Amino acid sequence: MVHRIKHCPNVECAGLARDGSIAEFVESLEECVDCGTRLVAGPGEIDPEIGLEFNELKTVFIAANATEGHVVAGTIEAEGIPVYIKGEMLLGGVGELPTLDVQVEVQVPVERAERARELAMRFEGRLREE
Repeated sequence: MVHRIKHCPNVECAGLARDGSIAEFVESLEECVDCGTRLVAGPGEIDPEIGLEFNELKTVFIAANATEGHVVAGTIEAEGIPVYIKGEMLLGGVGELPTLDVQVEVQVPVERAERARELAMRFEGRLREE
Protein backbone atom coordinates (compact mmCIF):
# COMPACT_ATOMS: atom_id res chain seq x y z
CA MET A 1 0.00 0.00 0.00
CA VAL A 2 1.44 3.35 -1.05
CA HIS A 3 0.64 6.33 1.14
CA ARG A 4 0.47 9.71 -0.48
CA ILE A 5 1.69 12.66 1.50
CA LYS A 6 -0.04 15.98 2.13
CA HIS A 7 1.47 19.05 3.72
CA CYS A 8 0.38 22.23 5.49
CA PRO A 9 0.83 25.27 3.18
CA ASN A 10 0.43 27.84 5.98
CA VAL A 11 3.74 29.73 6.39
CA GLU A 12 2.58 30.95 9.81
CA CYS A 13 1.61 27.47 11.09
CA ALA A 14 2.49 26.89 14.76
CA GLY A 15 3.96 23.51 13.75
CA LEU A 16 6.34 25.22 11.32
CA ALA A 17 7.36 27.69 14.01
CA ARG A 18 7.88 24.95 16.57
CA ASP A 19 9.59 22.31 14.40
CA GLY A 20 11.37 24.43 11.82
CA SER A 21 10.03 22.27 9.00
CA ILE A 22 6.84 21.98 6.98
CA ALA A 23 4.39 19.54 8.56
CA GLU A 24 3.58 16.51 6.41
CA PHE A 25 0.62 14.18 6.89
CA VAL A 26 -0.86 10.94 5.53
CA GLU A 27 -3.52 11.30 2.85
CA SER A 28 -6.43 10.42 5.15
CA LEU A 29 -6.13 13.74 7.04
CA GLU A 30 -7.77 16.87 5.65
CA GLU A 31 -6.57 19.60 8.04
CA CYS A 32 -3.29 20.48 9.76
CA VAL A 33 -3.39 19.42 13.41
CA ASP A 34 -1.48 22.54 14.45
CA CYS A 35 -3.35 25.32 12.66
CA GLY A 36 -6.45 23.79 11.01
CA THR A 37 -5.42 24.83 7.48
CA ARG A 38 -6.66 22.57 4.67
CA LEU A 39 -3.81 20.28 3.58
CA VAL A 40 -2.31 20.30 0.08
CA ALA A 41 -1.27 17.19 -1.86
CA GLY A 42 2.43 16.40 -2.13
CA PRO A 43 5.45 16.86 0.10
CA GLY A 44 6.18 20.25 1.59
CA GLU A 45 8.97 22.30 0.08
CA ILE A 46 10.64 25.38 1.50
CA ASP A 47 10.16 28.41 -0.75
CA PRO A 48 13.62 29.89 -1.38
CA GLU A 49 12.05 33.38 -1.33
CA ILE A 50 10.60 32.86 2.15
CA GLY A 51 12.94 30.23 3.57
CA LEU A 52 12.82 29.38 7.25
CA GLU A 53 14.24 32.25 9.21
CA PHE A 54 13.35 30.85 12.59
CA ASN A 55 13.44 27.60 14.47
CA GLU A 56 13.89 28.89 17.97
CA LEU A 57 10.94 29.77 20.19
CA LYS A 58 10.89 32.21 23.09
CA THR A 59 8.54 32.17 26.05
CA VAL A 60 6.60 35.44 26.22
CA PHE A 61 4.02 34.52 28.88
CA ILE A 62 3.75 31.99 31.70
CA ALA A 63 0.10 31.23 32.29
CA ALA A 64 -1.61 30.33 35.55
CA ASN A 65 -3.49 27.56 33.71
CA ALA A 66 -4.20 26.20 30.22
CA THR A 67 -7.28 28.40 29.75
CA GLU A 68 -5.32 31.57 30.44
CA GLY A 69 -2.58 30.32 28.12
CA HIS A 70 -5.07 29.81 25.28
CA VAL A 71 -6.60 33.27 25.77
CA VAL A 72 -3.17 34.92 25.56
CA ALA A 73 -2.19 32.69 22.60
CA GLY A 74 -5.40 33.70 20.80
CA THR A 75 -4.66 37.37 21.38
CA ILE A 76 -1.18 36.95 19.92
CA GLU A 77 -2.36 34.81 16.99
CA ALA A 78 -4.96 37.47 16.12
CA GLU A 79 -1.99 39.73 15.31
CA GLY A 80 -0.66 37.13 12.84
CA ILE A 81 2.06 35.73 15.09
CA PRO A 82 2.34 31.91 15.22
CA VAL A 83 2.07 30.55 18.77
CA TYR A 84 3.00 27.31 20.53
CA ILE A 85 1.64 26.45 23.98
CA LYS A 86 4.27 24.49 25.88
CA GLY A 87 3.30 22.27 28.78
CA GLU A 88 -0.44 21.94 28.21
CA MET A 89 -0.13 18.28 27.25
CA LEU A 90 1.40 17.54 30.65
CA LEU A 91 -1.87 18.48 32.32
CA GLY A 92 -3.42 15.19 31.18
CA GLY A 93 -0.89 13.26 33.28
CA VAL A 94 -1.33 15.36 36.39
CA GLY A 95 -2.96 12.48 38.28
CA GLU A 96 0.22 11.70 40.17
CA LEU A 97 2.18 14.88 39.49
CA PRO A 98 1.97 17.87 41.81
CA THR A 99 -0.22 20.30 39.88
CA LEU A 100 1.85 23.29 40.97
CA ASP A 101 4.82 21.89 39.05
CA VAL A 102 3.03 21.95 35.68
CA GLN A 103 3.82 25.19 33.89
CA VAL A 104 2.00 26.39 30.75
CA GLU A 105 4.12 28.70 28.59
CA VAL A 106 3.09 30.73 25.53
CA GLN A 107 5.96 30.68 23.02
CA VAL A 108 6.54 32.45 19.70
CA PRO A 109 9.35 32.61 17.12
CA VAL A 110 12.25 34.63 18.56
CA GLU A 111 12.00 37.35 15.92
CA ARG A 112 8.35 38.02 16.84
CA ALA A 113 8.83 37.84 20.64
CA GLU A 114 8.96 41.58 21.35
CA ARG A 115 5.54 42.29 19.79
CA ALA A 116 4.03 39.14 21.31
CA ARG A 117 5.31 40.14 24.77
CA GLU A 118 3.64 43.55 24.39
CA LEU A 119 0.33 41.84 23.62
CA ALA A 120 0.71 39.45 26.55
CA MET A 121 1.48 42.35 28.91
CA ARG A 122 -1.71 44.12 27.78
CA PHE A 123 -3.66 40.99 28.69
CA GLU A 124 -1.89 40.77 32.05
CA GLY A 125 -2.71 44.44 32.73
CA ARG A 126 -6.40 43.80 32.07
CA LEU A 127 -6.36 40.95 34.58
CA ARG A 128 -5.00 43.21 37.32
CA GLU A 129 -7.70 45.81 36.63
CA GLU A 130 -10.52 43.31 37.24
